Amino acid sequence: MRYYMEYLKTGNVNLVKDMGMIPYKLHKNYGYDSTVVTYKNGDYPYLKNEVKGLKIDFIKKMFRSYSLDGARYLVKNGKNIDVLQIFHVTLSSVFYAYSYKMSNNKGKIYLKLDCSHKLPDKIKSMSKIGLFFTNKFFDKIDLMSAEQKCLHEQLKELLPKQRNKIIHVTNGVDFDYLNSKNIKYDFNIKENIILNVARIGAEEKKTDVLLEAFAQIPNIEKTNWKLRLIGPIEQKFEKHIERYFEKYPQIKGKVEFIGNIENREELYKEYRKAKIFTLTSDCESFGIAFIEAAALGDVIIATNVGIAKELVDYNNGKLVDINDINSLSKAFEEYINLNEEDFKAKSDKTYNICKEKFDWNTIIEKLNCDIKKIFN
Repeated sequence: MRYYMEYLKTGNVNLVKDMGMIPYKLHKNYGYDSTVVTYKNGDYPYLKNEVKGLKIDFIKKMFRSYSLDGARYLVKNGKNIDVLQIFHVTLSSVFYAYSYKMSNNKGKIYLKLDCSHKLPDKIKSMSKIGLFFTNKFFDKIDLMSAEQKCLHEQLKELLPKQRNKIIHVTNGVDFDYLNSKNIKYDFNIKENIILNVARIGAEEKKTDVLLEAFAQIPNIEKTNWKLRLIGPIEQKFEKHIERYFEKYPQIKGKVEFIGNIENREELYKEYRKAKIFTLTSDCESFGIAFIEAAALGDVIIATNVGIAKELVDYNNGKLVDINDINSLSKAFEEYINLNEEDFKAKSDKTYNICKEKFDWNTIIEKLNCDIKKIFN
């Protein structure tokens, strides 16, 4: 099976996300001849070990247009592709679908929607003519997936004509990689850390809400708990950090800004140390950090965005409303006051949910079955 994933913005880091992991796992587990198609966006060291065996084909920037360069490649090479994986409902994906089918009308297209609630909302607001053309595009697609269960169900209801081709394919964690690095969940080595991994100070990440909620935990300065924030810091947010510590000097040693950690292994070690993982975003299409944290047993306390709800549906974490500093602070307070036995039970539950639902091997096993069905 010649499987091509075309996403021209693919960089090295994307090879260990869905852009690379889906074709890689199909290759490793089921023998697919898998290739990533992209512009050359830097070096790709993950090809040597993390996704060994995955091929890459670089597109020339002839038109310097994602749509036109990607379509040109498919017109030229589409006959040699059995399954084409593309992303998002965009002009580029429309160009890719029509170009590929023109070149190879027997080939199959898998569209990974990678969407948030904004896609169903947009479909609901479409005029009849808008919905007509959207369905014309989807008619070219053989298989399409949403990452969240709730979005999967909504899209099946909103697009009855496409219902039978809409599947649920979530994003995952490569537990094989974690095992190879001997990075495994163990509650006994966890520390009293609340961890945040995001672009610090980006408007949609609401870092100011997180900082304020932590500061408002009663007597937090007298505990041995820390808040660690990992990620690049927006320049405009540095002044906010200065003012924050001026306002709350008693917790200066409790809040640590680590900066960006590009080394994948080191980042997972940070997840392994933490007891709580938090995101305070106002929107996430998925929130890959949620499952990376849950894979090492971090209890999730966050806003109800992305995949968070599917990880905390069993009284093993807390979801709060966006911008609700008081509720977030109380949730932190509740959990840092838990005894170790109760905390471990919630941590165990979080890990078990993640291992059951978000292991790439399990996800790809089902996707492989769905791909085989569209050839029958």
